[in-house]
Amino acid sequence: MSLSWFVRLSVLLTALLLEPAHCMNNSTTDCKNFLENFPVRLKELRSDFDKIRRYYEDKDYIETPLLDENVLNDFQNPFGCHAINEVLRFYLDTVLPTAINEEVSTHYAKPINSIGSIFNQLKRKILYCRNYFSCKKPFELDNIMTTYKKMQGQGLYKAMGELGLLFNYIEEYMASVKPKH
Repeated sequence: MSLSWFVRLSVLLTALLLEPAHCMNNSTTDCKNFLENFPVRLKELRSDFDKIRRYYEDKDYIETPLLDENVLNDFQNPFGCHAINEVLRFYLDTVLPTAINEEVSTHYAKPINSIGSIFNQLKRKILYCRNYFSCKKPFELDNIMTTYKKMQGQGLYKAMGELGLLFNYIEEYMASVKPKH
């Protein structure tokens, strides 16, 4: 082996060993910025929801909550990022596509799509920042899914009508993971 090969290998290994620290610093900065800028996104979510709230709340005749205090407690626990990820996945995969496909909702497509876009961004950032948030064990969505399915066609109205509550839960979670200075 030549000395230059050994030097190049040493430089490469050093760079690889230093890279995680560099990525960690960028990740920490990105996650801090995400938390600091989250109130702007939350304001956008609430503004879009205000455009569709009346329609969905007026059609929600079910007394049983879909997003109960257990969900809020799950958001506030050390596995809150998994809980938020699962609930966002439920809204992105089940609730919002159903709302978009509903005939009446063509009038509401823009705010529903905007909510979906912000939810997608939020989901990606939460996964990206899970180490920063010190996220622990996974969250199970089974209870929400079971209740939603039992509600049949009314589940859509319940889930969409409770978006404001979901925003509050997410806001509480974001406040709980924000570093205290």
